[in-house]
Amino acid sequence: MKRWVWVVTIVFVFTGWQTLSFNEKPGLSASDSPLQRTVGAKSNEVVQPTLVRPEPLQLTIQLKKYYMDGVIETVKKEETIWLMMDFWAAYEGWSVESQDLDEIVFQKEVEDISPLTKKQGYFGLNENGELAVYNGDPQEGNVIEAFQPIPVKALESKRKIELENGIKIKDYQHFEQVLKLYSEDKEV
Repeated sequence: MKRWVWVVTIVFVFTGWQTLSFNEKPGLSASDSPLQRTVGAKSNEVVQPTLVRPEPLQLTIQLKKYYMDGVIETVKKEETIWLMMDFWAAYEGWSVESQDLDEIVFQKEVEDISPLTKKQGYFGLNENGELAVYNGDPQEGNVIEAFQPIPVKALESKRKIELENGIKIKDYQHFEQVLKLYSEDKEV
C-alpha cells in the first residue's frame, strides 16, 4: 500500500510540474535567429541597406607597372573574389592607387626597363639634340613619349654619330650606363 501512495504522489507532482511549465515561452532555436537583423528599428523607420555585398564579389582590377624608362604598362581584368584574405595575398607586392566599390587600381614600381624598350628600344638624339628613347631605329623618328628627353653634354663627333645611328638598349644596367655617359646631369 505504501508503494501506491508513492506512485500516486509522483504522478501528481509530475502532472503539476508539466501544467506550470506549459505556460512558459519555448526557448529559441537556430531557425528563430536570422544571420542579420535590424536591432531597434521602429516600424516607421527606413532601414539602410548594408554596403557589404554578398559573396562572391566581382571586381575590376587594374594593374599599373611604372618602369624606370617612363613607360606605364596597364592591365585591366575582371576578378571574382571568394575570400578577401586570398585576394589581398595575391597582390602582396602591389600598393593601392585608388579604390571604389567595384574597382581597385594597384600600382607597382619596377626597377627595370619595360619589355617594349628591351625588345625595340634605342637611344638617339631628337631634333633638339636631346637624348631620347626610340621605339625602333632613331631615323624613323618614333620617340617613346613616356621617356623625358635629357639634354646631353658636348659630344665628340664619334659619340654624336653613334647616337644619331642609335644605340640598342640591352638591359637596365646598359640603360643607366648610357644615361650617365651622355647626360649633363650626373644624378639621372
